[in-house]
Amino acid sequence: MQNNDTSEFTFEKWCEPHFRPVNKFYKSQQHKGKANGEDVVFVIWYEGELVGAVRLVPYDHFYWLRSLYIKEALRGKGLGLELLNFVKRSLEGPLKKDIHCFPYEHLQSFYSLGGYCLSDSQLLPETLTDLYLKYLSRGERIIAMSLFKAG
Repeated sequence: MQNNDTSEFTFEKWCEPHFRPVNKFYKSQQHKGKANGEDVVFVIWYEGELVGAVRLVPYDHFYWLRSLYIKEALRGKGLGLELLNFVKRSLEGPLKKDIHCFPYEHLQSFYSLGGYCLSDSQLLPETLTDLYLKYLSRGERIIAMSLFKAG
């Protein structure tokens, strides 16, 4: 039986002035993207090691969630879902901005568990619609999902 107790993990918003440790983690997971600039980053620590991260790219009226990764050896323990929930709780109480993401098709049920729902690409903010269509044209097997703000 798998132990899904995440109490020994520390979830926090990244507050350092640079993202080198986060980007080193992403690179260790074979992810090409990097946190930078105005990204809002949330991480998971375990015994002093960075083992999970996700970043939000802020726009005026929404966030674009990108690069949710959990260390491969720790996947399947519920950490990714706990990180999604931590992000929701950490964004100043009731969600004030929509969060959009483009997960791979096979991750639809995972994001659904986090409260995200399928989005019609026509209803995405224009900036994201263009990016979404660009990724699809490159053959990426992604879907558009959103978590809508309260109210």
